[in-house]
Amino acid sequence: MPDEKIQLIMSLTGELSEQHRVPAFTGLDSAHGLSQALMMTVHFARSGEIRRRNFKDLDLDVTLEATRPGSFEFVFEFSQFAPYLFEAYGKGAANLSWKLIETVFNRATGLSGNSDIEDAEDDGRINAGDLGALIQAAEPSIRRAHSVINHGAGNVNIFVTGNDNSVVLNRESKEYMHESIFNDETRSQRFLVTSFDGRNRTGRLFDLEQEQAFTFDLLSDADRPSLTVIADAARAYALRQKGKFDEKMEAVCAFTSIDAADGRTKRLKVFAAARDFDDLNVEQIPNVSDAPIQIPDDSDDLIEE
Repeated sequence: MPDEKIQLIMSLTGELSEQHRVPAFTGLDSAHGLSQALMMTVHFARSGEIRRRNFKDLDLDVTLEATRPGSFEFVFEFSQFAPYLFEAYGKGAANLSWKLIETVFNRATGLSGNSDIEDAEDDGRINAGDLGALIQAAEPSIRRAHSVINHGAGNVNIFVTGNDNSVVLNRESKEYMHESIFNDETRSQRFLVTSFDGRNRTGRLFDLEQEQAFTFDLLSDADRPSLTVIADAARAYALRQKGKFDEKMEAVCAFTSIDAADGRTKRLKVFAAARDFDDLNVEQIPNVSDAPIQIPDDSDDLIEE
């Protein structure tokens, strides 16, 4: 397969950027943050591995092209050929490079990912735990990509040349990323367990009523029966016949949450799970503010400067 190049555009609009100028620090900090998130994602697309730092050591060719006259745009160029995606999705799927980038940025800012990527995640062609870990690793860089918003520009528009889709970073997504509210209200609900990674006890739950998926942590306080219910439901979901669902894929979860400032739920903190409400053990309710988000042991938020 030819190693074709793809151009990703980072376009600043609003405020000072309309005069083709922005503060140097915030403008370059946003471009730097985007480049780090982009390199993490492209490296994952090529290798299936997650790298958070030491990007100079990677066998990647992501270049920054000259900005275009009469605009305020950063132009990134990189290879569209993604061996890991091709291996995971099959013939023709290497063109999903942009869709993976779109998914990482959207999910990090509280939106749904690209439907093709999420379908592949649901049916197991891509490991949901690995994708979740990639998004988590890229979050600090995506947060920095917002630096210029309110400080020189109103929006950061990210798109690929010739593609109608785009990712928009704005004041709302910046607030979503920077502000978290620890919601200690205890709730219980039945979910479809669409994925679970036993290595870091994280996964995704689908709310059948809201038709929305949420990332969750199964807290260390959860007992062994809760872990078994979650793992069994995720396994049943992964092994299902396409388009068919049953109660074996569901779990009743007791949880608290981390919410965005606008009230949107960012992440669920599950401390108990069962097949039915009557079997739910909620004798001890943990305080969500004392339960940090669980991430893989080899991760940290330090990004090489």
